[in-house]
Amino acid sequence: MTPSRRRTLELIGAATAVTVGIAGSPTVTAQETDDRPAYTRWLTIEDDGLEFVAIDWTALEDETQRELEQAEPSEEVPDEFQDDPMVEPVSTGLLAAYFAVGLGLSQYRLGRLVDDDAFETAVEELLVVNDAVIVAGDVDTAEIDDRLTEEPAAEFLRRMERTAEVGEYDVYTPVEEDADAVIAVSAEAIIFVDGAELEDDADPTTRIETIVAASVGDADRATELSDEVAWLVETAGEGDVTVGQYGDRLTPDENGGITDVTFEGFEDADGVVCSFTVDDAETATGEFAAIVDDPDVDDLEQRLGASADERSVDVDGNRVTATGTWRDVNGTTVGRVHRGLTRTDTEASAPFDP
Repeated sequence: MTPSRRRTLELIGAATAVTVGIAGSPTVTAQETDDRPAYTRWLTIEDDGLEFVAIDWTALEDETQRELEQAEPSEEVPDEFQDDPMVEPVSTGLLAAYFAVGLGLSQYRLGRLVDDDAFETAVEELLVVNDAVIVAGDVDTAEIDDRLTEEPAAEFLRRMERTAEVGEYDVYTPVEEDADAVIAVSAEAIIFVDGAELEDDADPTTRIETIVAASVGDADRATELSDEVAWLVETAGEGDVTVGQYGDRLTPDENGGITDVTFEGFEDADGVVCSFTVDDAETATGEFAAIVDDPDVDDLEQRLGASADERSVDVDGNRVTATGTWRDVNGTTVGRVHRGLTRTDTEASAPFDP
């Protein structure tokens, strides 16, 4: 089941405008350590690489909804945002994560988890890590169990059954023998891995076991296995929306990735992380970090943060960092993003109704 063309274009436009319009008031991100955001507890290296999108979903919620609903959506998304390596990966990553829940979980009746009116479960973090979708927050486990085990009311819906436990998580697998998806549920998070998306016949339950173990400190996290990953997330990984790729997972999105950080100059990068944060109703900031062999300093200084009102770029050996500030965040753009990502009217919710 896919969204309508109109809905898809709305979301693409909204995500591209994320630079100047993540709806919400300033947020404080919980820290796993003094230098690392809390979401890094979920990051694991699989198949010699890491790819992730991490969203502070509370930063996209409705503290400013009434003001935003009064704004008129912009008809055009400026090209400079789409061509900016500090903006486009975050934009497409946000869109990919939204669809990963809305479409990926819809056949299990969880497609509207991010809709406050549809579930008692409260979403605080939304992540895509390698091949896993993670929805973290205050999970009503009984509610999720009811949804997963409910008799299908339509042909495309799938019924799950509880078949195992992994730590504090109940593990659900499809009743149909030909299906290869696993959903793990605890009071803290819901983790979804679709075996059809894994390479080399990897076991989705094993992936979930690895993620759960890392999240509670019983297995090495990506930041513990790689000093480069640790530097990337410590430098540019704290924001309302953060995306990153490292190692063999650093690949153009047309080849199966969540997003594409391989702009000109970064095709051979070892890793890239970038993030965006709304500081207040009028200002947004972005951070960028990359590890690149023989970087072209002049080119990077021209392109990184080119759409920002203020920016700085620094190259130290093979390590590239940049910061940007976007001012005059007008209500029109903010309203477009808010409605594109959090609308709950019938048309917007229809693709994810289950």
